[in-house]
Amino acid sequence: MAQNAYHYQDAARTVPKRPAQVKTKARKRYQPAVWTKQERSLVIVMAVTVLFMMLATVWTTVSMQRVEAKNQAVSQKIDKVKEENDSYRGDIQAKTNKDNLEKVAKSANMEQSTTNVRNVNQ
Repeated sequence: MAQNAYHYQDAARTVPKRPAQVKTKARKRYQPAVWTKQERSLVIVMAVTVLFMMLATVWTTVSMQRVEAKNQAVSQKIDKVKEENDSYRGDIQAKTNKDNLEKVAKSANMEQSTTNVRNVNQ
């Protein structure tokens, strides 16, 4: 019996194997959806709106850069004038210094006296 069981084959193994068939999926072809007039008009309006916003953004950016350049030029001019004013203040302080006034008075044969000086605030 053991010998008979050794040579035993079940029915699944005795059936000759066929090559596996390749399953091909049938591609479903979908028809493109038809756009309604409302959808088309909405897409056009949104496209025009986005285009307008893009152009407005670019225009605003360019304008801001132009204004910023002008502002910087004016700031540079203001700084230059302030430096010149500081320089002039230094010159005025040096020329109105008491020692300088006495030196100029001596060179013009003048004297400094307080008899002819009036107080402007009175």
